[in-house]
Amino acid sequence: MIQIEVGGRRHAVSSGEFVLGSAPGSGILLEGPDVLTRHAIVEFLTTGEAAIRVASPSAEVRVNGVRLGAEPTPLLHGDKITLGGHELRVVDEARSGSTQMMAAFSLPVSGGEPAASATGPTGAGRLVSLTDGREYTITAAGLVFGRDAGCEVVIVSTEVSRRHAEIRPGANGYVITDSSANGTIVNGQRIPGSRVLARGDVIRIGGEEFRFYAQPVSPVIPPPIITGPAIGASQRLNDTFHGVPTTPASLPAVPALSDTLHGIPPFPTPIPPPAPTPAAVAPLASLLIRGGALKGKRLPVRAPVVNIGRADYNDIVLPEASVSTAHAKLQRREGVWVISDLESTNGTTVDGEPVKGEFPLSPGATIRFGEVAVLFEPMDAPADMNAAGTRVMQRLDAPSPAPAPPVTEVPAAAADHTASRSQRPASKPRTVVSSPPRKSSVSTWALALFLILAAAAAALVFLR
Repeated sequence: MIQIEVGGRRHAVSSGEFVLGSAPGSGILLEGPDVLTRHAIVEFLTTGEAAIRVASPSAEVRVNGVRLGAEPTPLLHGDKITLGGHELRVVDEARSGSTQMMAAFSLPVSGGEPAASATGPTGAGRLVSLTDGREYTITAAGLVFGRDAGCEVVIVSTEVSRRHAEIRPGANGYVITDSSANGTIVNGQRIPGSRVLARGDVIRIGGEEFRFYAQPVSPVIPPPIITGPAIGASQRLNDTFHGVPTTPASLPAVPALSDTLHGIPPFPTPIPPPAPTPAAVAPLASLLIRGGALKGKRLPVRAPVVNIGRADYNDIVLPEASVSTAHAKLQRREGVWVISDLESTNGTTVDGEPVKGEFPLSPGATIRFGEVAVLFEPMDAPADMNAAGTRVMQRLDAPSPAPAPPVTEVPAAAADHTASRSQRPASKPRTVVSSPPRKSSVSTWALALFLILAAAAAALVFLR
């Protein structure tokens, strides 16, 4: 059952209209000059939930710091209603049960830092929910996370303790202290006890994530302690040089004789130059505004998760009437940029296609938040090999040509003969069949025998 708590007393929301105002007979009677007779109306729905709406156009009602419009707004466990100087809390007993232990997980444990004192200079601290874009201011009293409706940040989950964690300002910054059964995660690491937060840290409690913002705070350095002059002959000798005082009476003397050379004060220690200021974080992407009051302006995206909307707590603020208070969320996961719509009134489109769930973005995509169009330009986008334009080919190593034969001089006659032959029509190639070579010894003996027989025949003919 939905209940509304005010002044430590809880009132059950009955069926029908539950009036908040100063008129007698109201469901919750509130007093004050800023409270109207019928200021707000809480309606109990058939689903077991409740919704709140203003009873008059002149009535001002805020839920979690956001002013209500004409449409009813659903109420959830832990919501804070502010009207006429009164703060009311919504309690749902069905969602504030016992803590359920989570399964063991192996996350690296970060080195804890001792909590600082509750006094000292601190910057303005705030938290922004990465789920719905709500903003929470960290006051001097601190900010408490938990499942109980009395916490400043209520997280409805059985994995969250009733009083889970707390952020308090300290001398060296804002310190988060975990007091839960399932732990608190900061930048992916479970903290063992306390830790000093830095700007941009992401805190995860249960299934909710928050980003911490605060101005950097310089640690308080205690002033040096100056001891008085020593007493004795060595001190008097140290203070003079041949009887002439070296240190004015208004300044403290050198504390020891060993710090001087024959009574002469040493050279002053040079002061090191101040450390250089770290450079600004390079943007991961940018949004080029193509319409509206910021037309032509380029807004940098410096974090992997950013919230976009009209309210000042967003990382990128678009002051346009068509943009919702918390409109969309842009984030990079494993090198891929995706955008999701946070149930905005006028919706979000990418290149004309409505965004439902997480929509991947390509370089040069046109995103439209309501009536505001922006050009998405990631800084870490790889080169598109299919894009138009000249493509640079890879280097090819061609084989080196064979060396040319040496040039010899040709006689003029031979050159003319060669030129005349080159002018003849080319004849068909002939196939030449070569016989196997004979043995040179057989040919020589056959020729000798033939000559002997021929000589003998000639001699017989001559004798006759």
